[in-house]
Amino acid sequence: MTLLPVFLLGIFVGALLSKECEKAKYTMDLAAVEGMDVAAVSTVVSPAFNLKLRAENPRAFRPWCLDRGDVVVSYSGVALAWGRVPGFCVRRRAMAELTVVPWGKDVRLSEDLRDLLVSELQQGTAKVSVEMKLHYYANFGMAAFAPSSGTTSISQELLLDSWEDNMNSSLLKTKAGLPGRQDE
Repeated sequence: MTLLPVFLLGIFVGALLSKECEKAKYTMDLAAVEGMDVAAVSTVVSPAFNLKLRAENPRAFRPWCLDRGDVVVSYSGVALAWGRVPGFCVRRRAMAELTVVPWGKDVRLSEDLRDLLVSELQQGTAKVSVEMKLHYYANFGMAAFAPSSGTTSISQELLLDSWEDNMNSSLLKTKAGLPGRQDE
C-alpha cells in the first residue's frame, strides 16, 4: 500500500519533467525591408531586413537561453544580407520576441537575377530564404539536470511583400531607417 503514493508521485514528477527536455519553438516574420525598392533595384543592392523572431519556451522549471546566432537572408541562392542574432533568455513557460536586422552592402546580382527579382517584386511573388543558426545553453545553472547545449537551425521562406499589410506602406521601402542598420 505504501508503494502506491510513491508510484503516483513518480508519475506526477515524470509528467512535469517531460517538457524539461523540449527545445524552444521559433517563428519569424518579416517586419520591414530597406534597399529593395522596385524602381531602384540595380545589379548592386545593399538591403536590410527587419525580422521579428519569436521563441516560446515550453519548460515549466527552466529558462531557455540562446548564447548567440547567425542569420543569412538569400534570394535564389545569393546571400543578400547577413548578421548576428543577439543572446537572450526566455523565462519558463513564456514567449520572447526580438528584432534581428541582417543587412548587406554592395551585393552584386547578375543581370538575369536582377530581372527575375524585379519581375517577382512587381508581381508580389518574390521570396527570400532566411537561415538562422542559433547556439543555445538550455540549463542556465540547473545543476540537478545534465547540461544541455547545442545548435538549432531555422529555415524559412518569407514573401517580400508579406510585411506590407502590417506596415500599411508601399511595397518595399528604401531608406526606412531600420533599427540596428549602420548606413553608409
